[in-house]
This record gives sequence, structure tokens and C-alpha cells, in this order.
Amino acid sequence: MFQEITNWFASQDYLALCMYIAAALCYIAGYLGAVLPYPGCFVALGGSVCYAIATGSPYPAWWVWLLLVLLAVFGTLVDNITTALGARRFGGSKAALWSSMLGLFVGGILFFPLGVIIGPFLAAFIAELIIMRKTPTDSAKSGFGATLGTLAGVLAKVVVTGIMMVITLV
Repeated sequence: MFQEITNWFASQDYLALCMYIAAALCYIAGYLGAVLPYPGCFVALGGSVCYAIATGSPYPAWWVWLLLVLLAVFGTLVDNITTALGARRFGGSKAALWSSMLGLFVGGILFFPLGVIIGPFLAAFIAELIIMRKTPTDSAKSGFGATLGTLAGVLAKVVVTGIMMVITLV
């Protein structure tokens, strides 16, 4: 019996197993990157590379890799664009935009998951109130807009990461 178990372990392709595990971990981290302030779409792209190595085939074609890279870039850009549009739509300044991104980073790391919502709001609110010297009502509107934009960006990154995973697995 010991010989059978030893033969089974010897016959396994451990590199492929490690690459499958790395691909799964990269996609999990990619989805977390949709909420946390790091480039989760590019981490998910790393999962696609690990999956391609694990399958050992010449998969996928060059245009699929190009599509995956473009999706990763789009997912990263759309997050910043939606935050900016959300803040601008509700009367926010550049100070509100940049501080909301900083608030997402700090809030997401220190107070996850609630900090992802509260961080951008408080940062934009404080920036508008102190730096731009707006009224508390106007500052709250800017903070609300920045938060809505951030949540739209999170949703977009989740969708893009899902699309990348489907393309990789198909």
C-alpha cells in the first residue's frame, strides 16, 4: 500500500497543481482588489497567466492576451474615472477627488469593509470643508458623489474581473 501511495505522489504534476492554486489565489485577490485600493484587475491577469501555464497548452491566442490586458487597463481606469465623475457631478473639486481616493486607500485598509464606503466620503467631505472652505452641506454633497463614484468603480472592477475570468476559463 505504501508503494502505491508513493507511486501516486511521484506521478503528479506539482508545477501544474501549484499554478492552478496560484491562479485561484490571484483571482480571489483580484476580486478583493475590486474593493480594496490596489489594481485587482492586473492581479487577476496574473491569475490568467498562471492558468495558462497550468494547462500547459499554447492557450490562449495573442488576441485573447491583448483583450485581457485591455480589460485590466479598462478596469483600473474606470475606477478612477467614476470616482472623479461622481465627485464632479455633485459639485466636488479636485481636492475632493484626490482626497476621496486617499480616503478609499486608508479606509479600505484600516476599516475594511466599511471603510471602503466611509473613507472616500469623509476624505472628500473634509477636503471640501477645510481646503475649499465650502459649507457643510456642499461638502457632504461632494462626499456623497465621491462615494457613489467609488461604488460604481467597485462594481465595474468586479464585472471586468469576472469577464476576465470567464475569458480565461473558456
